[in-house]
Amino acid sequence: MRSEIGLSPLFLREDVEGVVFDLDGTLIDSAADILGGIREAFLTAGFGQVPDDYFPDNLHGTSDGIMRDIMRDMGWPVPDDLSEIKAVYYDVYARRGHASTRLYPDVQTLLQVCRDTLPEVPMAICTNKVHRNAMAVTQILGITPYFSVISGADSWGQAKPSPVPLLETIREMGVSPEKCLYFGDTSVDAECAERAGVRFVLHESGYGDPALEGMSRFHAFRQWRELLST
Repeated sequence: MRSEIGLSPLFLREDVEGVVFDLDGTLIDSAADILGGIREAFLTAGFGQVPDDYFPDNLHGTSDGIMRDIMRDMGWPVPDDLSEIKAVYYDVYARRGHASTRLYPDVQTLLQVCRDTLPEVPMAICTNKVHRNAMAVTQILGITPYFSVISGADSWGQAKPSPVPLLETIREMGVSPEKCLYFGDTSVDAECAERAGVRFVLHESGYGDPALEGMSRFHAFRQWRELLST
C-alpha cells in the first residue's frame, strides 16, 4: 500500500496563513528558454551573437540587469533605454512557447498536497517574469489553478527586489505579510522578502548568486521532496 504523502511541519505552523513562490529557479527550471530567447532577441535586434555556451552570472536578476550584463560581457554598447530590445525579447520568449521549461521534481506533488491538506491557506506566485509570460508558462505546466494570485514584474509598477510586488501579492491574497512564507532562490528574492517583512525560504538548487551568502533565511532546502513527508 502506498503511504499517504504529507507536508513538512514548515507548512503546518499556526503562524503560516499564506504561501508565495518565486517562479524561475524556484518552481520551474526555465534557464534554457530564457537564454535561448535572449540570444535570439539580441540577434534579431542586430546586436550580435551570444555564444551558446555563455551563461550569465545574474540570471536571477531583472531582464534589464541580465541584458546589460550580457552586453558588457559581449563588449557591446549598452543603451540607456532598453525598452526596444526588451520588447523584442518578450515577444521572442513568448513565441518560443516555453518548450524546454520544466517543473522541478516534486513541485506538482507539493502543490497538490498543500491544497489538499491546507485548503484554507492561499498560494500565490510573485515573479520577475512579465505577467503574460508567467501566466503562459504556468498554464502550459498545469499549475495555474493552484494559485489565487500570479504577479509579474509589470503587475505593480515595480519589480523585485522592491518589496512592492510581494506586498501587493499578499494584500490580494487577504493575509498579513508576517503570516506568509516566500519561497525563492536568489538574493533578489531574499532582499524582497526582508524588505517586505516576510519570512524567506531558500531553494538552494535554483539559480542562486554569490550575494546570497549571509543573507537571512527562515529555512533552506535543496529538493522539494524534503518538504514532503510519508
